[in-house]
Amino acid sequence: MKKGWARIFQAFLIGLMGLAPLGGRAQEKLKTPPAPSYTPGGPADYRHPEVDTDVFLYINHWKNSTPFEDHGGLIERDILTRGDPLHPAQKGAVLKYIKAYRRGVLEPRTNTVPRKHAGEQVFFYISSGKGRVEAGGKSAGLEEGTAVFVPAGLEYRFLNPSDDQLEMYLVVEEAAPGFVPNKEMSVGSYHGSQPAYGAHWAHIAHPFVYDVEPKFSNPMGFIVVSIDSFDIAQPHTHGPGTEEIWLQVRGRSLLFFGNRLLWQEPGEAFLIPPNNKVPHASINHSEEPMLWLFMGCSHPEDAGNNKERE
Repeated sequence: MKKGWARIFQAFLIGLMGLAPLGGRAQEKLKTPPAPSYTPGGPADYRHPEVDTDVFLYINHWKNSTPFEDHGGLIERDILTRGDPLHPAQKGAVLKYIKAYRRGVLEPRTNTVPRKHAGEQVFFYISSGKGRVEAGGKSAGLEEGTAVFVPAGLEYRFLNPSDDQLEMYLVVEEAAPGFVPNKEMSVGSYHGSQPAYGAHWAHIAHPFVYDVEPKFSNPMGFIVVSIDSFDIAQPHTHGPGTEEIWLQVRGRSLLFFGNRLLWQEPGEAFLIPPNNKVPHASINHSEEPMLWLFMGCSHPEDAGNNKERE
């Protein structure tokens, strides 16, 4: 391990030497952000605060928001909200295609009142606790790793008969005009599903296995992703028409985000700026596996219509 770290540190020092301006030459000022590059030389060798994407606006924790009641009695806090994903007005205001990304809690020995949403659909991911959900004459148990999808127009409620909080994360999408939703809720879990290996070097995908396949209005989906101990995902970017969100649900990871290195805590989510300028890569520096809830939403019809505004 010591030899391995020595090689890494040596490579790091060589990289530092490559970053130093030759002869104390002044750093070139840019008017537009450079394309990411891993080849030494050129504008991407330096940080450019005057034009670099402010990645701190794209990551947020639910602890930063004020609690409120919604969905029949859940205590909710925003993580990411509606806004301009190319030029966020405030931290976390980056959502274009989905309406809300939140954390919700149902207190012990309580239940929500029955609710239904004519024009909205909600995905729930249970992160801790035990309980039950009822919708359309159907009932299902809830525990860590359970996913619940409630289609538009279906009445539902959550019940928590235990002495512990029932914690969940929820994603709200609006149903498009003319969309025909499912008639019953979908319940699934990633536990016991067949994992898929190798995407972006280190991602291990754990799909949800549902009793009824969810029908989203947007071209989107959810999956649980793990990274084994002491491993790193491939740095890569995303462009217009993409809404990709990573929520840390287990472990405290390092996040290579743009030209910054950040911590990501459980309960914290980030959206990759859709400008092809900000590489991201999650890093498991620990000796234990880490877990994320991944949401991918792709609108290829917008790929050429959502050009970055200067």
